[in-house]
Amino acid sequence: MTARRRPARGDDGAVTALVAVLLGTGVLLGVAAVVVDVGRLYAEREQLQSGADAAAWAVGEGCATTPAGCADQDATAGGYADGNAADGAATVTEICGSGPGLPACPAPVANRTSCLGTVPAAVPYAEVRVETRLPDGSTVLPSVFARALTGQRDGTTVGACARVAWGPPRVAEGFAVTFSICEWRELTQDGTAFWPSPSAGLPPPQAEQIIRLKDSTGASTCPAGPSGWDRPGGFGWLDDPSASCAVTVETDGTFGGNTGNSASQPCRDAMWEAWEARSVVLIPVYDAVRSQGAGTTYHLAGFTSFVMTGYQLSGFSAPSWLTGLRRCGGAERCLYGYFVRGLVRTTGAQIGGPDLGAAVVNLVG
Repeated sequence: MTARRRPARGDDGAVTALVAVLLGTGVLLGVAAVVVDVGRLYAEREQLQSGADAAAWAVGEGCATTPAGCADQDATAGGYADGNAADGAATVTEICGSGPGLPACPAPVANRTSCLGTVPAAVPYAEVRVETRLPDGSTVLPSVFARALTGQRDGTTVGACARVAWGPPRVAEGFAVTFSICEWRELTQDGTAFWPSPSAGLPPPQAEQIIRLKDSTGASTCPAGPSGWDRPGGFGWLDDPSASCAVTVETDGTFGGNTGNSASQPCRDAMWEAWEARSVVLIPVYDAVRSQGAGTTYHLAGFTSFVMTGYQLSGFSAPSWLTGLRRCGGAERCLYGYFVRGLVRTTGAQIGGPDLGAAVVNLVG
């Protein structure tokens, strides 16, 4: 067996001499300067981007829900930008876009970070641009090692940008229940009777509406649609491929129906959770239905926002938390609740559908 060679004492001296040379010539200090200073810039950039994202989202929600549009969003944006900075300070340099009350976005200042992607067409949007602000009010992030080595006080101003768009969803994931556009028009008085979301206060008892299952006693009827289509009244269950009581409308505006009269267990759970939390759910509204049985296909008219106050269905029910009443009895199967105009948080939404009361916000740059 060959014995392992131990380093000669002279090797240790060579390494020591090499380190001394590198330190003497400033190579190691230069590398340290690059690593530390650039690392601080990346950390600052990440904080600013998080703040810009949060601020833009808040501005988009305010624009979508405030009658005055996007006016007076400076304080909102500033609070979110500051809240995501490690030192609690950031500067909002620009709030712009195409939303009501917003100035058009100018070209980004040289050497500043701009929003990614292209500006969305035909939908309102807002951009929030932020940059470094230190506790002393300076907008320049100073270097550490480089200043110590060279004596120069130059630093860098770091920037970030985020863009959001908002509007009625065109393609989205909704609750696995649907009803017809004619029924929506009747229940909302042709789109004029909306109420505040539960977080903003409760409506009067007369806001509560009853929607009966399509095959239930007392279900409404609607006129026939185009040739080959039909529009019966009453709500119906939808396909639930993910077993989460959620349906995704296809890009061609269609979605599959479920002919059963009983809710699946996932829909029972989801309905109870929506009832208990008094949350707003996104419901697809159809303007036509084709075929029957397992091949039932609905065509999307748009999405509406609905607050479920109670329900009476096969095997399970809940009284209204708004009125305390059970609105259906006997063979009737129904949902009850009221319609709101406001935001719904959903995944994979695409903006650009007709306005039936629901709105979504998307980060688009």
